This record gives sequence, structure tokens and C-alpha cells, in this order.
Amino acid sequence: MTSSIVREIGNAVKKAARNRGKGWYTPHMAAAASAVARRFDLVDAVIEVRDARIPLASEYPLYRQRCPSKPWIIALNKMDLADRSRVNEWSKYFEEHDCISYPVNSHNKDNVKEFLNFLQSQVRALNKDNPGQTRVLMIVGIPNVGKSALANSLHQIGRISALERGKFRYATVSPHPGETTDIISLKARAIKDCLVGEEVLAQYFLAILTLGSEYKKWTTVGKGCPYRDQKADDSSGLQSEGKGRKHSLTDHTQDFIVHDVRQSLSNAITSYDGDLRNEKELTELIAMQFTALEEAFRIPGGLGDEGRSVVASKVLNLYRTGRLGHYSLDNPAFIE
Repeated sequence: MTSSIVREIGNAVKKAARNRGKGWYTPHMAAAASAVARRFDLVDAVIEVRDARIPLASEYPLYRQRCPSKPWIIALNKMDLADRSRVNEWSKYFEEHDCISYPVNSHNKDNVKEFLNFLQSQVRALNKDNPGQTRVLMIVGIPNVGKSALANSLHQIGRISALERGKFRYATVSPHPGETTDIISLKARAIKDCLVGEEVLAQYFLAILTLGSEYKKWTTVGKGCPYRDQKADDSSGLQSEGKGRKHSLTDHTQDFIVHDVRQSLSNAITSYDGDLRNEKELTELIAMQFTALEEAFRIPGGLGDEGRSVVASKVLNLYRTGRLGHYSLDNPAFIE
């Protein structure tokens, strides 16, 4: 299952790369990349934001190639959504390859403070021979790694006067690429295309969940608070449910629905007696999970492909916000 989906995703990416002039790599994107490259000479250091779950896949190598002489800091954002042990492995990997990296959660105030202190120490190192000199740092990264959220948090926590704070224009933060159209004077925009479709991505995620061990943690959480563990570390920036909030059967982010989703997935995995190493049988189980999730998400029956599409969208949202566990999809051990 995973191998066939990986091939499908890979083929879609290759096809998009061959058709750069047909909607994927637009003239706007080319102009933005060129504008960023021209600004490299004006900065003293670069902060490249990557997704801590995919530190390798979220790299944009052209940035580093065009600016090899500048201090380069890799900010592993969304560390709260990644496997903590794997984040440590990546930090060690970057250290062994003489790269500066720092795991960060842009929604956690204390963590951003620590990251800001780290950046200040890097600036002091740059100013060793020229104390007091103003330094300029540039934040770069591919779409949806959290550049805007991190920039906003650094400005909120940084030492900005009340007057400056009143004039500051915050960047729009959204789970969807393309929402940040400008921040200060820099124009930015991302693409909204999904190259393979949400259903394929949801199948890939369910394969990873099924073959892993994260779901086993759901049955070991204390009985007094069976499904609120993912909110405890303020990982996704989601607001907790208020006591007076009315339950909505269409809001899949509510705790009781998340609980049912977890239970449906866990029950499907533990009750299946097939060989999960067999791609055909794994595919069969994932199809069963989709059916079970329609009930967990309170989706009316008989919708067919439309129902599967809704399930896929909701599953991916819960994955992206950490409600279905912590996952790292890149492994430094597999790098040749």
C-alpha cells in the first residue's frame, strides 16, 4: 500500500515538475524566488524554516546553494507535532554535518523565547569584532512550514517598543498555503494546488498510522481524561472547548468526535487478523478504516466518493493539528 502510494505521489511530483509553466510553477513564484535570491547579499544570516516532521523533504536546496557563505540556521518548526525522539536524531544529524539547527514550536511562548535568545547569541557571535553593529536576518522556507507564524511570534516576544508594536502589521496565519500575501514590505504567496488529491494523502497517513505504534498510546491515557492529551502542550494553537460551547456533529475537532475517530482507528487495527505486510491486505484494512471513519465523523451514509473525500479532508486536518499523534516522516538513518 505505502509503496504504491509513494509511487503515485512521486509520479505526480515529476509530472508537475515537467509542466512548470502550466499552473504549478507560475511566473509569480519565479519572480518571488528571484527576489529572495537578490536579497541574500543584504542580510547577515539566514533562518530557513523547515517542518520538523519532514526536515529533508521541506528543504529548499536552491536557497543554500545561492548563499553558501552566510551563517545558516535551520529552524525545525512544528516540533510539537513530530516524534520527539526523531527530532533529536535530526538535531544530532545536522550537528554532525556542521549545520546549525534549532527545534521550535511557533505557538509556544516559552519555546519562542528560548529560540529568540538563541538567535541573539548567534548575532552576538557575528558582532564579536564589531560590537553594536545592526544585523539583518532573513526568514525563508517552502510553503506551509510556518514562516508567518514564527515571524509573528518573534515580533510579539521580541523587544519592541509600544509605539513600534502598534505600527506592526502581522502576517496572516492559516493552515492553507497562499494566505500570506504580504508581511511588512516583502510580498509572498504560496500555491494552493494538491498534486495527488487528499484521499491519496489520507490513505498514506493511515498506512503510516497502522504500521506504527502511535495508536497504542490512545488506550493508555488515563480514564479521567481519555482524549485531551494532544492539547496539553499547546501544540496546534487550537482553542480548548469552552464549557458553554454547544456540541456540533459537523465539527470534527471537538474532543468527543476526536475520541471516536481514535477509537474507530484503533479498533480496526487491533481487530484485523490479516497480514499488514501484505500490500493487498493493508489496502483492505484502510478501506475498512475509511468506512468506520464515516460513522465516527457523523457523515451520512450513501455518499460514496463524496463521503470518502470528506473523511480524507477531516483526517488530514486532525493529523496536521496533532490530534492523531506525533509523526516524523523523514528518517536521517536512511540518508546515504
